[in-house]
Amino acid sequence: MKYLFLGVLLTSCSHFPSQTMTRTELFFGLAKANGGSVSSSDFQAFSDTVITKNFTEGSTIIDAKGQWLGNDGRLVSESSKVLVLVSKMDKKQSEKIEMVRDKYKKYFQQESVLRVDSKVKVGF
Repeated sequence: MKYLFLGVLLTSCSHFPSQTMTRTELFFGLAKANGGSVSSSDFQAFSDTVITKNFTEGSTIIDAKGQWLGNDGRLVSESSKVLVLVSKMDKKQSEKIEMVRDKYKKYFQQESVLRVDSKVKVGF
């Protein structure tokens, strides 16, 4: 019995003019500790005055539904907003992202705002 093995070297499937940047995702929970929730108008005001002001290059906000384990050990399911930023990450950009996270936690009584950074290849 003869076997034929074909080897294929896979490289990036995408060939386009690109650059490496950082994709940052911030996960904003909309449930408050007191049992209330962040209203659409409150989040929009936060977006208009804090997010847009700090990320003038652009951003995307996605509606989401998530769950996480709270500090009290209870599983929390809640509606969320996910902010997606693509940027040339530097110290100043990272500090702006941290300031937005801190303001959201303070304004809306949140335990945390999850931050995820990853390197991505982008083309415009």
